Amino acid sequence: MNPTRTRLTASLAAATAVAALTLLSGCSGSGSDGGDSAGTADAAVAADEPADFSGANERDALADESVAAESALDSTVDGVSDSAGGTAAKEVDPSKDAARVAPGTSVIRTGTVSLEADNVEKARFDVRKVVDKYRGTVTEQETTTGDEGEMSTARLVVRVPSASFEDATRDLEEVATLLSSNTAGEDVSTEVIDVDARIRAQRASVSRVEALLDQATNLQQVISIERQLANRQADLDSLVARQKYLADQTALSTITVTVEQPEEDEPEKKDDDNGFASGLKDGWDSFVDGLVVALTVLGFLLPWLILVAVLGLPAWLALRRRAGRRPAAPPAPAAP
Repeated sequence: MNPTRTRLTASLAAATAVAALTLLSGCSGSGSDGGDSAGTADAAVAADEPADFSGANERDALADESVAAESALDSTVDGVSDSAGGTAAKEVDPSKDAARVAPGTSVIRTGTVSLEADNVEKARFDVRKVVDKYRGTVTEQETTTGDEGEMSTARLVVRVPSASFEDATRDLEEVATLLSSNTAGEDVSTEVIDVDARIRAQRASVSRVEALLDQATNLQQVISIERQLANRQADLDSLVARQKYLADQTALSTITVTVEQPEEDEPEKKDDDNGFASGLKDGWDSFVDGLVVALTVLGFLLPWLILVAVLGLPAWLALRRRAGRRPAAPPAPAAP
């Protein structure tokens, strides 16, 4: 038998045995930690020795054994990571940590305040004064103007420290005439503790996979371990982003303030709609309407009348002149 092929077969068998032992150690959870698992992976890496082949059959055999070695390495990485995750989960148990958290420690508070003011611009300025008083910020602002150019509505989204949420809401309600006010709160204390615990466990898992990457000795091992590391790092980044979002929402509360002008009342109708004054008013309106119609008709006919006068007057004069030139009729004979 080819000595090189024999060595590769022995290497594959050794890597498979080491992977199986590592998986059993991870499942039982006894007698091994992250460092021992990394050493086991190092032994599996060291057992894979390079060799030279000649011929198509030997190259096919090398490819098959390389795939098998990479599969064994993936199992080893998974076993080490699962073992690391289990150990970290024991150290930071989310359920136990959440049980020690008092309700209301982390609450996301939101509110809406609707106001009515004759001078919307001044009310908006007073809203900003309240925000500055509590060291808050205005994150959004939207205004509209009326027909005369004055500000008719204003909408502001403000953020104030959560500790001052109730006081800030009360002061905003007093800026102008209050139409409505609503507040809400969502307790996320348990979620905050759960995310923190998962982040610690995920960081421990990433550290152990990085230790395996430092011990890799060939390209196949590097690619396989980096794939595992990338997946775990992506999960860690997602948890960190969620942690930052919760921290921001619980530290600062959001209040939406809207200010608008009061609606104009329609003029009241007078009671004396009947009688002489009403009849006189209706008659005058009818006379004006009729005069307007007559003037409209006259304006429509006037161009045609001018045209008829221009063309008809010379014809009429010619007819009269012709009639004047005709001889007079002879007198009738006298009766006997």
